[in-house]
Amino acid sequence: PAIEHLAVTRDQFDAMDFTDNRITRIENFPKLQRLCSLTFANNVIESVDEKNLKRNLPNLAHLNLAGNQISGLHVVGSIGEGCAKLETLSLVGNPVTKRQHYRLYTINKVPSLKVLDFMKIKGAERAKAQRLAMSSAGAALEGDVQVEAREAAKNTTTKTFTPGEGQSAKESFVVNFTKEQKLQIKNMIANAQSPAEIERIEECVKRGEFPGTMADAVDEHSNESNQDVSTKRQRTS
Repeated sequence: PAIEHLAVTRDQFDAMDFTDNRITRIENFPKLQRLCSLTFANNVIESVDEKNLKRNLPNLAHLNLAGNQISGLHVVGSIGEGCAKLETLSLVGNPVTKRQHYRLYTINKVPSLKVLDFMKIKGAERAKAQRLAMSSAGAALEGDVQVEAREAAKNTTTKTFTPGEGQSAKESFVVNFTKEQKLQIKNMIANAQSPAEIERIEECVKRGEFPGTMADAVDEHSNESNQDVSTKRQRTS
C-alpha cells in the first residue's frame, strides 16, 4: 500500500494516523501546512522522501515510526533534512536503534528534537552528541553512513514499485483485500470457466485491484468489438 489521495483532506487536519497499513516508504504527501503530527506505527517503512517532507509538510513536529523496518542511519539523516521543526521522534522497535551511537547521531542530525524515543533530550546529552560529531570517531561514522546511503540509492533504482502491488499475487492477496473480498476472489477462481479467466483474476490481485466478474470482461470485449465493427462500416460507406 502507498500513501495517496490525501489532497482530498484539504489540509483540515493537525494529525494523521497510518498505523498498521504495511506502508514501505513515507512519500507522496501533498501540501499540508496545518499537519503537525504523523503516526506510522507498525508498518514496514524502510525509508523516507526527505524532499517531499521538506516541501509539503513544513510544520511537522511529531513523528511516530515505532515498529517499522528502518535499519540505516542515513534514514535518520533524511528525517533531519526533511523535518526542520521536528520536536518528538520515535523509532522504537526499528533495527536502527541497535546501531552504535544511534541516539547521539540522531540528536545531532535532528537538532530541533526535544524528545527521542519517549525520552527527553538533556543539554548534557546534546553536548555529547556534538562532541561525537566533531571527533574522528564521528567522522568515520559519517563516512560509513554516506556509503550506506549510496548503496541504498542503488537498490532503490534497481527496484520498481507499483502502488498497491505486492511482490506476488499471494502477498498482494493477503495485504490488500478485506475478508469479504478474499472470499469473493476465492469463489471467482473456483467458478472460473477457463485457465485464461484464472490468470486474469490473478493479474488483478497482483496489481492490488479487486477483479471484476468474467461477464464484465466479456461485456467490455464485446463493446470494443462493436466499436471496431462500427468503425469499419463507417470507413466502407
